Amino acid sequence: MAEYKISLVASAIRPQVWKSFFDSLKGNHYPIEVVFVGDVRPDFELPPFVNYIYATVKPSQCYEIGFRAAKGELVGWTADDAVYNHVNNNNLDILYDFYKSFNNRNIVVGQRPIEDNRDVFKNHYLFGKHPETPYMLPFGFMDKELFHELGGYDKRFVCGQAENDMVMRVFEKGNALCTSAYLCMNSYVWVDHTNIHDWQHTVKKGFRHWYPLDREILENAWVKEGYGYFNKTKHAGTISKTRLLPVESYEDTPDITTVTQGVLGNW
Repeated sequence: MAEYKISLVASAIRPQVWKSFFDSLKGNHYPIEVVFVGDVRPDFELPPFVNYIYATVKPSQCYEIGFRAAKGELVGWTADDAVYNHVNNNNLDILYDFYKSFNNRNIVVGQRPIEDNRDVFKNHYLFGKHPETPYMLPFGFMDKELFHELGGYDKRFVCGQAENDMVMRVFEKGNALCTSAYLCMNSYVWVDHTNIHDWQHTVKKGFRHWYPLDREILENAWVKEGYGYFNKTKHAGTISKTRLLPVESYEDTPDITTVTQGVLGNW
């Protein structure tokens, strides 16, 4: 039996907001683990349920490191500016019970995201607001062993979109392109990107700078005709039910926390 029900994993470099993150988990009763991976060490003592791993590699590789270290039954993508207890103090308990109600490990479940005080759960299809494409479930959770069985992250991704690739690979395994992802409408997560991120840096050097490359990798793997992001059309391309490119998994090397595999990227 897993030591934790849920492991929350993030590439995390903003210790100034971590205490708020930890406090937002206090209303849950199921055991929860947090795995933060990044190159900015906190100057305060961490709670016993937090595993901090110092790493100097790109953000997507930090997530891979975190998922490898996670001890939970479920592993979930998070961000260190997330808050889990604005409405329900036990949002993750609700999410875990929702997952168990399916009695099926080949699924992904997700929380209802509130971004900058906007309910945006309808905006997270593979192509933005196109409901004919699969739902991507931001702040999603999946079975930890399934994550490893599928080969983990593809090392070609730099900052983002690797989680969307994982969701698509769960669809592929379940042979149910649009019915393997389930949103728990009663479990919420809040993020305040506008106040937390330095958008000038993010667009020029950080996460958003690498978005076109990450998105191209994702679409080359899953879109047979047309590119919803690159050709700016009103209709998304044809989605493949099988991955069009082989997965390039991270190598299990002793220096995985210090040497970036694949495109280097930056924060």
